Amino acid sequence: MTRPIRAFVIACLPLLAFTGHSQMATPAQMAGVTPDPNFGVLHMQTHLGSFRLIDGRGRVEFTFEGTVLISKLKGTWKLDGAARKEYEGHDRLVLNGRGKMTVTGEWRAIQWFGTNMKGVWYGFGTARLQGEFDRNLNTGTYWFEDTKDVRYWLANNVIDVTVPTRKMGTNPNAVPKKKGG
Repeated sequence: MTRPIRAFVIACLPLLAFTGHSQMATPAQMAGVTPDPNFGVLHMQTHLGSFRLIDGRGRVEFTFEGTVLISKLKGTWKLDGAARKEYEGHDRLVLNGRGKMTVTGEWRAIQWFGTNMKGVWYGFGTARLQGEFDRNLNTGTYWFEDTKDVRYWLANNVIDVTVPTRKMGTNPNAVPKKKGG
C-alpha cells in the first residue's frame, strides 16, 4: 500500500466509530406497533439459557429451540416452524419445539428456556435473562442500539434489563437546583 493511500485509510478510521454501529429496530421489527418515544430496542442471543419478559408491550421476535410460555397476552402471536402447542387456557399458551415466534401487543410475561435463541424486542418492560455455559463456555450476549456495547448474560444467575435502557444516575425528569438561597 502506498503512503498516500495508507494515510487516507488511517485518517478515515476514526469516522468508522461514528457510523454503522447503531442497531435500531428496523421497520420489520416494529411492524404492528405504534412507535412510542418511551420504547427501546433490546437484541439478545444465547446458545443455552432462559429469559422472562415481564410486564411488556411492543413487539418481540425470536428464533428458538425449547419451550415458550406466554401469559395474559392482549395482542397477537405468530409461530413459524416445527413447534407445537402444548397447552392453551387460563390466559396462558405453552409451545414446545423449534421455530420463529412473533408476539405483538401487551403481556404479563413471555418466558423461554432452551437453546439457540436469537431475538429482538422493540418496546417497553423488563427482561430477566439467565445464561448457562455452553460447550465453548459462552453464556449469551445482549445489547441495545449500540452494537459496540455488548453485554453478557450471567451464568447460573439472573440479570434484570430494562427496555429502554436506563443509565445509573440519570433521571430525565430531574429538576436542576437553583443557585443561591
